[in-house]
Amino acid sequence: MKRIVLYILKYVVGFGIALFLLWWSLHSITAEDIADIKAALLRARFWLLAPVTLVLLCSHWFRAMRWKQLITPLGYQPANIYLLSGILLGYLANQLIPRAGEVLRCTSVAKATKIPTEKLIGTLVAERAFDIICLLLVTTVTILMEYRYIESYFIELYGAAATGLLQGGSARWWWLPGIVLFFVAAVIFIRKLRHGGKTARFLKSVLSGIAEGLRSIRLIRNKPLFLLNTLLIWGCYIFSTWIGCWALQETAHLPLPTALTMLIFGTVGIIVAPGGLGAYPLAIEKTLSFYGISENIGRASGWILWIAQFIFTIITGTIAWFIIYHYKNSSIEKRSTHPA
Repeated sequence: MKRIVLYILKYVVGFGIALFLLWWSLHSITAEDIADIKAALLRARFWLLAPVTLVLLCSHWFRAMRWKQLITPLGYQPANIYLLSGILLGYLANQLIPRAGEVLRCTSVAKATKIPTEKLIGTLVAERAFDIICLLLVTTVTILMEYRYIESYFIELYGAAATGLLQGGSARWWWLPGIVLFFVAAVIFIRKLRHGGKTARFLKSVLSGIAEGLRSIRLIRNKPLFLLNTLLIWGCYIFSTWIGCWALQETAHLPLPTALTMLIFGTVGIIVAPGGLGAYPLAIEKTLSFYGISENIGRASGWILWIAQFIFTIITGTIAWFIIYHYKNSSIEKRSTHPA
């Protein structure tokens, strides 16, 4: 019963955050803002969204190939189509239920290939551990490359917040409770870590899982290929975001490093809310403001990119569901269940 309540709470909180961010980004829009956004969309080159989705599909293919490298040492040779379908189906699930995609990805591939689910989950832990390291590295590189833009934005942001706190007004009522809650939460968290309670055990298990996942990478037969697949995955992510910038005339001039910054902040938006609903467009809007792009253009760009990814996920996820649960091919199944 407790697990069900926590599951429902996680679902409600996730979509609650999404709806709040959606409201936050749209509640102050004026008729003039709508006219600006409409004008930008009328000039948009929507045909460029086709190569965006194609590059995204390539990133999922490279992810499937990398996942296969983690599965092969276990004695299985799953068919590529099932691995790709499992990944696409997982992303579809994440649009509806926070973090449900990882579970569905493993169970669906297990059903199609007869590989034990627990073994697939183990490989997924290894993959996620490597993804965390890659995300930290890419974030560090992004900050170093685009520091002057990011720094200027946060100086402006915190300067405005400080001014609001000193002069009074509504800003005080927003920021002071947040600061107090942050410090209270930090104190509680530190105390729980010191006393070795559930929080400490959970954190320890997470770090242990990441370490174990990274150690399992040593079993991979072709490590250079594993690293190449990883580079191709991230390269596709960056390139698809950059192509998306070309859709609007006002953002077509932005260089590749800008797409890297958009990717990092957009990833945070996807983590914060289910499928990035509300959070991803807002993250893109704020990121583009680093580079002098107006809020309306940033808002239009964010929603174009999010809607393109959403439609892509729905279509490919539905096809993947059909392949795994309804498409039967004896030759594929035989190759998938035969040990390596």
